[in-house]
Amino acid sequence: MKKIFFITLLGLGMVSSGCKKLVDEKPLSDGTLENFYKNRFDAEAGMAGMYGGFQRVMVGEKQFFNRYTYWGDARADNFERFKTYAKNSDNEMHFNTLTANNDWADWSPLYQVIGRANLLIKKLPEVNSFTQPGSANELPAATLKSYMAECYAMRAMSYFYIARVWGAAPIRTEPYVSIYDDPEQARDSQEKVLDQVISDLTTAYNTMAKGATAKVFYISEAAVCAMMADVYMWKKDYPNAIIWSKRLFAAKGPTGKVYNAAGALATGAGGAATDLQPTAIWKDMFVNPASSVEAIWNIHWDYAANGCACMAGLSTSPNNTAYRIAEEVFTSWSLSTTDIRVKQTFDINTKTRDRMWKWYPGVYTPGVAGAYSYTGTFGATLNVLLPMYRLSDQFLLYAEALNKTGDQLNALRYLNLIHTRAGLPAYTADLFPTAKDLETAILQERKLELFGEGKRWFDLVRTDRVAEFMDPILITRQIEQGATPIGWGTDKRKYLWPLNRNVLNSNSLLVQNQPYTE
Repeated sequence: MKKIFFITLLGLGMVSSGCKKLVDEKPLSDGTLENFYKNRFDAEAGMAGMYGGFQRVMVGEKQFFNRYTYWGDARADNFERFKTYAKNSDNEMHFNTLTANNDWADWSPLYQVIGRANLLIKKLPEVNSFTQPGSANELPAATLKSYMAECYAMRAMSYFYIARVWGAAPIRTEPYVSIYDDPEQARDSQEKVLDQVISDLTTAYNTMAKGATAKVFYISEAAVCAMMADVYMWKKDYPNAIIWSKRLFAAKGPTGKVYNAAGALATGAGGAATDLQPTAIWKDMFVNPASSVEAIWNIHWDYAANGCACMAGLSTSPNNTAYRIAEEVFTSWSLSTTDIRVKQTFDINTKTRDRMWKWYPGVYTPGVAGAYSYTGTFGATLNVLLPMYRLSDQFLLYAEALNKTGDQLNALRYLNLIHTRAGLPAYTADLFPTAKDLETAILQERKLELFGEGKRWFDLVRTDRVAEFMDPILITRQIEQGATPIGWGTDKRKYLWPLNRNVLNSNSLLVQNQPYTE
């Protein structure tokens, strides 16, 4: 099957929108739901709709609406508002003053993806009851299993975002198939939502074939393992995070190479430079992930099918982006003369700090006085292949889990795999007298290695270090604004986002996150 990136297949049965059903949706193929999911081609269209819906959630259905960034990066220290072009929602994140009117506080697009996954989970097993065995219309058994696993995993990923961003949420595992289905439902606890994520990922892992070469634009065995390790890190269940990291290491990537064969055996063992994208072609994994030993799962935004991937803070769009690279990270990282990542991540010469090069092919050539020129193609008419998970991300999570379980020696070794690949000298154990010191180094490495990949805010929340990193930044911003310099504050309830007012209006059983007001 070709890469799934279409976002036009929106009418694949009825889906939920913040627990509010959309009725009378008709599939493009023909007619109502009763006439759909009758052959292999309907199944393929349904899968395309699910993947396309998720990609649209992440990149955005309009310019500068990339939730990939706003949920995973914008509230942290990698990015800041571009004051000239910022709107109220951007200002709220910049000053940590979120309200129920914030554009990105709406979980409805994720529930639409969940609705599509629910419908596929219910309908895919019925497809072959309408086909002739052995005909072109039949959905092969192996394909059915793969599709079912991918649907469970996509539902899990959507709920994982919801749990991390909003906490408690309604859990819906059945599709809306009738106008009489009750769309109103109270919120389940964050713990129950995470339990649902684990249950779905377990089903996905047990259903899919093992040892197959991954297809990087689809959810694979390795992608399921990466999600599960991520979930257990979020739950601070480090032994289980290690178990799933080792299962990931045993899986095959898109080139057919096992990610980390030695690391799949004894805990803390394995890990080699050859498991990672080589230093000389570090950036190629973002341009052509299908050829990278490091790629796990990317989303493919196709310009010709979906239009401009004009992403706030992340693209080279010449338009007026509302978010840009934070001054501190731009200035300090640009000074590095040995870290090969910085000049391949953003344009260090553009003092407006609004041009990312990371996703685009090109050559970076040193010029006068340390300036670098970029020779390549970038802009609004190119595809972007955004990583959801890759091996560097997982190696650093694994290092963090090892550190948390008392294995600082191997944690440092996995950290150094990423650090030295970037052209930097290896860390030595004497630099980290405590486990927290080593964790700080791991978080710093994740900040730079995964810059712009939607991880930083979740890292700070997961490790409960938001105030430590954000207090001085917010104090500076507040002083510049002429406001009382209170910094981040002490209310950890603000780790979560408020529910958007439209979501609250759609379901009378929902209650706003505190301390936000409705």
